[in-house]
Amino acid sequence: MKFPRVAGLALLCIPLFGHLAAGQAAAPDAALAAAVATAAQQYTAGLPLPSQLYNGPEYIDYAKPYKQVMGHQFFEEPTRQPGAVFYNGHYFNNLLLAYDVVHDQVVLSPPRSPLSLRLINDNVRSFSLNQHRFVRLVADSANRRVIDTGFYEVLLDAPVQVLARRSKRMQEHVGQQIVSVEFVPQDELFLKKAGTYYPVSRKSAALRVFADRGKEVQEYAKAQKLSFKKAKFEASLVQLAGYYSGLAAR
Repeated sequence: MKFPRVAGLALLCIPLFGHLAAGQAAAPDAALAAAVATAAQQYTAGLPLPSQLYNGPEYIDYAKPYKQVMGHQFFEEPTRQPGAVFYNGHYFNNLLLAYDVVHDQVVLSPPRSPLSLRLINDNVRSFSLNQHRFVRLVADSANRRVIDTGFYEVLLDAPVQVLARRSKRMQEHVGQQIVSVEFVPQDELFLKKAGTYYPVSRKSAALRVFADRGKEVQEYAKAQKLSFKKAKFEASLVQLAGYYSGLAAR
Protein backbone atom coordinates (compact mmCIF):
# COMPACT_ATOMS: atom_id res chain seq x y z
CA MET A 1 0.00 0.00 0.00
CA LYS A 2 1.43 3.42 -0.98
CA PHE A 3 1.06 6.04 1.78
CA PRO A 4 0.52 9.73 0.94
CA ARG A 5 3.59 11.86 1.45
CA VAL A 6 2.04 13.75 4.36
CA ALA A 7 1.50 10.47 6.20
CA GLY A 8 5.09 9.54 5.55
CA LEU A 9 6.23 12.82 7.07
CA ALA A 10 4.20 12.15 10.20
CA LEU A 11 5.63 8.63 10.53
CA LEU A 12 9.19 9.94 10.21
CA CYS A 13 8.54 12.61 12.83
CA ILE A 14 7.31 10.12 15.46
CA PRO A 15 10.59 8.22 16.02
CA LEU A 16 12.62 11.42 15.73
CA PHE A 17 10.68 13.24 18.42
CA GLY A 18 10.46 10.04 20.44
CA HIS A 19 14.30 9.85 20.50
CA LEU A 20 14.56 13.50 21.55
CA ALA A 21 12.04 12.98 24.31
CA ALA A 22 13.96 9.99 25.63
CA GLY A 23 17.21 11.98 25.77
CA GLN A 24 15.56 15.11 27.21
CA ALA A 25 12.73 13.99 29.44
CA ALA A 26 12.25 17.52 30.74
CA ALA A 27 11.37 19.01 27.29
CA PRO A 28 7.89 20.65 27.56
CA ASP A 29 4.94 19.51 25.41
CA ALA A 30 4.61 23.03 23.98
CA ALA A 31 8.05 22.83 22.37
CA LEU A 32 7.21 19.46 20.82
CA ALA A 33 3.90 20.76 19.45
CA ALA A 34 5.60 23.83 18.00
CA ALA A 35 8.22 21.68 16.25
CA VAL A 36 5.56 19.44 14.71
CA ALA A 37 3.51 22.47 13.58
CA THR A 38 6.56 24.06 11.95
CA ALA A 39 7.43 20.86 10.10
CA ALA A 40 3.85 20.47 8.87
CA GLN A 41 3.71 24.11 7.73
CA GLN A 42 6.95 23.79 5.77
CA TYR A 43 5.71 20.61 4.14
CA THR A 44 2.31 22.10 3.20
CA ALA A 45 3.92 25.16 1.64
CA GLY A 46 5.65 22.91 -0.86
CA LEU A 47 2.53 21.06 -1.97
CA PRO A 48 1.05 21.68 -5.44
CA LEU A 49 -2.30 23.47 -5.69
CA PRO A 50 -5.19 21.00 -5.22
CA SER A 51 -6.50 19.82 -8.58
CA GLN A 52 -10.03 19.46 -7.14
CA LEU A 53 -10.16 23.26 -6.74
CA TYR A 54 -7.98 24.89 -9.37
CA ASN A 55 -9.56 23.31 -12.43
CA GLY A 56 -11.97 25.91 -13.83
CA PRO A 57 -11.62 28.02 -16.99
CA GLU A 58 -9.99 31.43 -16.89
CA TYR A 59 -12.22 34.32 -15.87
CA ILE A 60 -12.07 37.24 -18.31
CA ASP A 61 -13.05 40.67 -16.97
CA TYR A 62 -15.51 41.78 -19.65
CA ALA A 63 -15.82 45.29 -18.18
CA LYS A 64 -12.22 46.26 -18.96
CA PRO A 65 -12.69 47.11 -22.67
CA TYR A 66 -15.16 49.89 -21.83
CA LYS A 67 -13.79 53.41 -21.59
CA GLN A 68 -16.22 54.34 -18.83
CA VAL A 69 -17.64 51.94 -16.24
CA MET A 70 -20.30 52.85 -13.70
CA GLY A 71 -20.32 50.34 -10.86
CA HIS A 72 -19.02 46.80 -11.29
CA GLN A 73 -20.27 43.26 -11.91
CA PHE A 74 -19.41 41.82 -8.49
CA PHE A 75 -21.24 41.32 -5.20
CA GLU A 76 -20.38 44.11 -2.77
CA GLU A 77 -16.72 44.67 -3.65
CA PRO A 78 -14.84 44.48 -6.98
CA THR A 79 -11.70 43.24 -5.22
CA ARG A 80 -11.21 39.64 -4.11
CA GLN A 81 -12.58 38.92 -0.64
CA PRO A 82 -11.78 36.25 1.99
CA GLY A 83 -13.95 33.22 1.42
CA ALA A 84 -14.49 29.48 1.34
CA VAL A 85 -16.20 27.06 -1.03
CA PHE A 86 -17.60 23.53 -1.04
CA TYR A 87 -16.45 22.41 -4.48
CA ASN A 88 -16.13 19.02 -6.17
CA GLY A 89 -17.11 17.31 -2.93
CA HIS A 90 -14.40 19.06 -0.89
CA TYR A 91 -14.37 22.04 1.44
CA PHE A 92 -11.71 24.69 0.84
CA ASN A 93 -11.17 27.76 3.04
CA ASN A 94 -8.71 30.64 3.29
CA LEU A 95 -9.40 31.59 -0.33
CA LEU A 96 -9.68 34.86 -2.22
CA LEU A 97 -13.02 34.95 -4.04
CA ALA A 98 -15.37 37.27 -5.89
CA TYR A 99 -18.94 36.68 -7.03
CA ASP A 100 -19.92 37.93 -10.48
CA VAL A 101 -23.65 38.53 -10.05
CA VAL A 102 -24.22 39.39 -13.72
CA HIS A 103 -23.22 35.93 -14.92
CA ASP A 104 -23.73 34.10 -11.60
CA GLN A 105 -20.11 32.93 -11.39
CA VAL A 106 -17.76 32.36 -8.47
CA VAL A 107 -14.32 33.77 -9.29
CA LEU A 108 -11.19 32.40 -7.63
CA SER A 109 -7.75 34.01 -7.48
CA PRO A 110 -5.05 31.33 -7.12
CA PRO A 111 -2.05 32.27 -4.96
CA ARG A 112 1.02 33.54 -6.78
CA SER A 113 -0.89 33.88 -10.06
CA PRO A 114 -2.05 36.98 -12.00
CA LEU A 115 -4.93 34.98 -13.52
CA SER A 116 -8.41 34.37 -12.12
CA LEU A 117 -10.49 31.23 -12.55
CA ARG A 118 -14.25 30.82 -12.61
CA LEU A 119 -15.51 27.76 -10.80
CA ILE A 120 -17.87 25.39 -12.59
CA ASN A 121 -21.33 26.16 -11.19
CA ASP A 122 -22.59 22.58 -11.23
CA ASN A 123 -19.73 21.59 -8.91
CA VAL A 124 -20.29 24.37 -6.36
CA ARG A 125 -22.60 23.33 -3.51
CA SER A 126 -22.10 26.46 -1.43
CA PHE A 127 -19.62 29.24 -0.76
CA SER A 128 -19.02 32.07 1.68
CA LEU A 129 -17.73 35.51 0.85
CA ASN A 130 -16.71 37.93 3.58
CA GLN A 131 -19.27 36.58 6.09
CA HIS A 132 -22.04 36.15 3.48
CA ARG A 133 -23.17 32.56 2.84
CA PHE A 134 -24.51 31.38 -0.52
CA VAL A 135 -26.04 28.07 -1.54
CA ARG A 136 -26.79 26.72 -4.99
CA LEU A 137 -30.46 25.94 -5.59
CA VAL A 138 -31.62 23.84 -8.51
CA ALA A 139 -35.04 24.55 -9.96
CA ASP A 140 -37.23 21.49 -10.43
CA SER A 141 -40.78 20.86 -11.59
CA ALA A 142 -42.16 22.00 -8.24
CA ASN A 143 -40.36 25.33 -7.90
CA ARG A 144 -39.06 26.42 -11.30
CA ARG A 145 -41.88 28.94 -11.72
CA VAL A 146 -40.62 30.76 -8.63
CA ILE A 147 -36.82 30.35 -8.57
CA ASP A 148 -34.12 29.91 -11.17
CA THR A 149 -31.18 27.57 -10.77
CA GLY A 150 -28.33 29.56 -9.27
CA PHE A 151 -26.73 30.94 -6.13
CA TYR A 152 -28.80 32.46 -3.33
CA GLU A 153 -27.60 34.25 -0.23
CA VAL A 154 -28.99 32.78 3.00
CA LEU A 155 -30.09 35.78 5.06
CA LEU A 156 -31.92 33.72 7.68
CA ASP A 157 -31.57 29.98 8.22
CA ALA A 158 -34.55 29.11 10.40
CA PRO A 159 -37.86 27.22 10.05
CA VAL A 160 -38.68 29.96 7.55
CA GLN A 161 -35.63 30.79 5.41
CA VAL A 162 -34.99 34.18 3.88
CA LEU A 163 -33.03 34.00 0.63
CA ALA A 164 -31.70 36.70 -1.68
CA ARG A 165 -30.94 36.33 -5.35
CA ARG A 166 -28.16 38.85 -5.98
CA SER A 167 -27.92 40.08 -9.54
CA LYS A 168 -27.11 43.11 -11.67
CA ARG A 169 -28.17 44.17 -15.13
CA MET A 170 -25.41 45.20 -17.52
CA GLN A 171 -26.56 48.23 -19.47
CA GLU A 172 -24.57 49.85 -22.30
CA HIS A 173 -24.76 53.56 -23.07
CA VAL A 174 -23.69 54.68 -26.53
CA GLY A 175 -22.31 58.22 -26.72
CA GLN A 176 -20.90 60.23 -29.57
CA GLN A 177 -17.36 59.02 -29.03
CA ILE A 178 -17.42 56.23 -26.45
CA VAL A 179 -19.49 53.28 -25.30
CA SER A 180 -19.89 53.13 -21.52
CA VAL A 181 -21.41 50.44 -19.33
CA GLU A 182 -23.45 50.60 -16.14
CA PHE A 183 -24.14 47.80 -13.69
CA VAL A 184 -27.58 48.16 -12.13
CA PRO A 185 -28.49 46.06 -9.04
CA GLN A 186 -31.76 44.13 -9.17
CA ASP A 187 -31.91 41.83 -6.15
CA GLU A 188 -34.86 39.52 -5.43
CA LEU A 189 -35.99 38.16 -2.06
CA PHE A 190 -37.66 34.84 -1.30
CA LEU A 191 -39.14 33.03 1.68
CA LYS A 192 -38.93 29.27 1.98
CA LYS A 193 -41.58 27.74 4.20
CA ALA A 194 -42.29 24.00 4.50
CA GLY A 195 -40.31 23.30 1.33
CA THR A 196 -42.11 25.89 -0.79
CA TYR A 197 -40.54 29.09 -2.16
CA TYR A 198 -42.39 32.40 -2.22
CA PRO A 199 -41.20 35.58 -3.98
CA VAL A 200 -41.49 38.58 -1.68
CA SER A 201 -41.26 42.12 -2.98
CA ARG A 202 -43.67 43.89 -0.64
CA LYS A 203 -45.05 43.63 2.87
CA SER A 204 -48.38 42.13 1.76
CA ALA A 205 -46.61 39.15 0.14
CA ALA A 206 -44.78 38.39 3.39
CA LEU A 207 -47.97 38.66 5.46
CA ARG A 208 -49.66 36.11 3.18
CA VAL A 209 -46.88 33.61 3.95
CA PHE A 210 -47.31 34.30 7.68
CA ALA A 211 -51.12 34.33 7.55
CA ASP A 212 -51.53 31.46 10.04
CA ARG A 213 -50.07 33.76 12.72
CA GLY A 214 -51.15 36.95 11.01
CA LYS A 215 -52.41 38.91 14.04
CA GLU A 216 -49.28 38.27 16.09
CA VAL A 217 -46.99 39.05 13.16
CA GLN A 218 -48.72 42.33 12.36
CA GLU A 219 -48.68 43.40 16.01
CA TYR A 220 -44.96 42.62 16.17
CA ALA A 221 -44.22 44.59 13.01
CA LYS A 222 -46.14 47.56 14.40
CA ALA A 223 -44.52 47.36 17.85
CA GLN A 224 -41.02 47.14 16.32
CA LYS A 225 -41.82 49.92 13.83
CA LEU A 226 -40.57 47.79 10.96
CA SER A 227 -40.28 49.68 7.71
CA PHE A 228 -40.95 47.90 4.43
CA LYS A 229 -39.79 50.70 2.21
CA LYS A 230 -37.07 49.81 -0.26
CA ALA A 231 -34.06 50.85 1.81
CA LYS A 232 -35.08 48.83 4.88
CA PHE A 233 -37.19 46.10 3.32
CA GLU A 234 -34.58 43.33 3.47
CA ALA A 235 -33.64 43.87 7.11
CA SER A 236 -37.30 44.13 8.16
CA LEU A 237 -38.21 40.94 6.30
CA VAL A 238 -35.40 39.03 8.03
CA GLN A 239 -36.52 40.32 11.43
CA LEU A 240 -40.18 39.47 10.78
CA ALA A 241 -39.33 35.98 9.48
CA GLY A 242 -37.19 35.39 12.56
CA TYR A 243 -40.09 36.34 14.83
CA TYR A 244 -42.50 34.10 12.90
CA SER A 245 -40.02 31.20 13.04
CA GLY A 246 -39.91 31.60 16.82
CA LEU A 247 -43.71 31.43 16.99
CA ALA A 248 -43.77 28.34 14.79
CA ALA A 249 -41.25 26.58 17.03
CA ARG A 250 -43.38 26.97 20.16
